[in-house]
Amino acid sequence: MKKKGESFFWTSFADLMTSLFFIVLVLYVLTYIMLKKKEKELVNTVADLKHKLEVYELVEQNLKPLKQDTLLFRYEENYKRFTLAFDVNFALGKSQIQRGELNNYDVTATKIESVGKQLQKTIDNLAKNKAENPAMNNVSYLVIISGYASHLLSGSQISDYDLSYQRAYNLWGYWKGIGIDFEANKYKGLIDLQIAGNGWGGVGRFERDPENFMANETKNQRFIIQIVPKIGNTNTE
Repeated sequence: MKKKGESFFWTSFADLMTSLFFIVLVLYVLTYIMLKKKEKELVNTVADLKHKLEVYELVEQNLKPLKQDTLLFRYEENYKRFTLAFDVNFALGKSQIQRGELNNYDVTATKIESVGKQLQKTIDNLAKNKAENPAMNNVSYLVIISGYASHLLSGSQISDYDLSYQRAYNLWGYWKGIGIDFEANKYKGLIDLQIAGNGWGGVGRFERDPENFMANETKNQRFIIQIVPKIGNTNTE
């Protein structure tokens, strides 16, 4: 016959093992749930990255005509942006795209109009892709028109920042005046247009030539154009 103490020991031991079993079971279930959650997050992350890659590839495909049109555009790979491939020289302190303010007006204005039409064609293609592909519903584009100013002795930094903005603003206004409107209703939800002035700042400026100060500095009178995709949340949760 077993002793009372020995019976109590085995009962307590059985209770302890049962408790440990339930603890291990709970830990297993929690670990499984956490791993499944992480797996789902990883799947969503991979799907999100894949979608973004597809969008960027689509944008690159639509930007090809601009990159190939070397008469109008110069693509700066380091900064992922376009500059105009021709000189846009204003009279000192001027900003309007009109005779008397824009040097070599007839030729330059014609090229500026062609640039606007090419940009509009590109944006129309992006709009078409969005309309035809439901996966593009959460995609919009930041279009930046930025003006730069030359750092000449006659201007102050504040006035030239304002001048560079006025030039970019007037470029937008010139295009709008000839029917190239990037804020038209058909682009609602697609285009976020920003107009900026970089003045003497910004990356990729032409360095001054100490032997010919005006030669390179006047090249900084230019426009920068960027088309940047903005991709919303792609998770389906």
